[in-house]
Amino acid sequence: MDFHLLNHRPTVDPDYCILDDFPEGLGLDSYKLGKGERVGKDYPKNARIYMTDDFSGIALPDLVSNTRNMLIVSKKVKESIERVNKGPTEYLPVAIYNHKRRLASADYFIINPLGTFDCLDLKKSRIEYHEGDVVGVDEFVLDPKKLKKAPDLFRAREDPVAYFVSERLIGEWLDMEPRPTNIHFVDLDKV
Repeated sequence: MDFHLLNHRPTVDPDYCILDDFPEGLGLDSYKLGKGERVGKDYPKNARIYMTDDFSGIALPDLVSNTRNMLIVSKKVKESIERVNKGPTEYLPVAIYNHKRRLASADYFIINPLGTFDCLDLKKSRIEYHEGDVVGVDEFVLDPKKLKKAPDLFRAREDPVAYFVSERLIGEWLDMEPRPTNIHFVDLDKV
């Protein structure tokens, strides 16, 4: 099965809102959302995020762009991920508030694929290292042998803020009526 890199920060339509913070009340545990660690009981009840004043858009697409590398999606996209993806994943409800601090929608979720997955060809991918540690991946090249047991949604071991989705999940989104908004993905090279 083929996999694609999900662009979780698209800014295609200036009418769409952009979020600039983690859920209010999460505090220092917010790092867990970028690493694929379970938030569990540390997640705030009635979690909320406010639209940033730095961007004027207020429309809520099905995938909400944000500057914190979170995967924030509408209820219908969350339900499609639940149907298809069998990998360990947290589905964290979050209410989104507009610039005037009024509720825009309570039907959004932060999708937190737990852990990471060894999926890259380390020789063909362009990976930046510093003293033996990965500091960034400039080009992802997937290794098909490593993908045989991959879930339909996962994070790359070398770059946990990179989300990969299967063609099966993309097909689910393409079959929806109306199609989900603001979902974009990048085709990747394979070995």
